[in-house]
Amino acid sequence: MKNTAPLVYPSAVDRWLLVLLLAPIFLSIAFAAYLFNEGRADDAGTMTLMAAAIAAVTGVFTIPCRYTLLDDALSIRCGLICYQVAYTDITEAVPSSTWTSGPALSLKRVVVRTAKREHILSPEQRERFIEELLARVAQSMDQRESETT
Repeated sequence: MKNTAPLVYPSAVDRWLLVLLLAPIFLSIAFAAYLFNEGRADDAGTMTLMAAAIAAVTGVFTIPCRYTLLDDALSIRCGLICYQVAYTDITEAVPSSTWTSGPALSLKRVVVRTAKREHILSPEQRERFIEELLARVAQSMDQRESETT
């Protein structure tokens, strides 16, 4: 396949999900402030550490969340989770609003299907992402066919 520039699509982020992810952190900090105000500095310190731990775990598994179209594969990254799906394995990419778990921070999603599984993604520019992905899948298939003949 000819070298094409990698295209990076960051994940869209729904406001409600952002609130859901950040609420435990801010609630822990608020509770720590309350405890400190009540003269319970040790408990306030524990709650502050809890807030930091929640923030760290949330960040490690969500930042960055992006999808990169490489020369020969779709790279999916959400925090520490990172894997690639070869274009030749992709059978379909369709818009969806499934609640199924996946490396996606929005319900405005794309389901990328292979023979073995479905990948649930949520690129900011969903239609453009699907268009470009399917173009690269077609290009990959054409190249594969030309190599076998």
